[in-house]
Amino acid sequence: MSTSLYDALQILAQWQCTPNQALAILKLDPDQPFPEVLSEEQCERLTFVLNIHSDLSAVFDDPDDVYGYMSQPHDDPYYEGKSPLELICTGDLTLFERVCWHIDAMRAR
Repeated sequence: MSTSLYDALQILAQWQCTPNQALAILKLDPDQPFPEVLSEEQCERLTFVLNIHSDLSAVFDDPDDVYGYMSQPHDDPYYEGKSPLELICTGDLTLFERVCWHIDAMRAR
């Protein structure tokens, strides 16, 4: 298993993802969750997870906020009362990318 995949799975676990959610987020096959070679889309999804974690670590000092942000519903109109985790669990890559951009923009505040 690649280091990036291992790191992403560790982060997802800390975000309180279930195994099925982690598979959906990373587009991993339940029958072969640890492929020898990742597709371009899987690599992109890994990068989003790692970047979101990095951005949250830059925005928040408290580890509870760093890891809790993704599973908490937010009043922000962008999330419409849902948690970022709910949005990225849909599997929609465009939505995942938008969540990543939104969290990255928090660094500029």
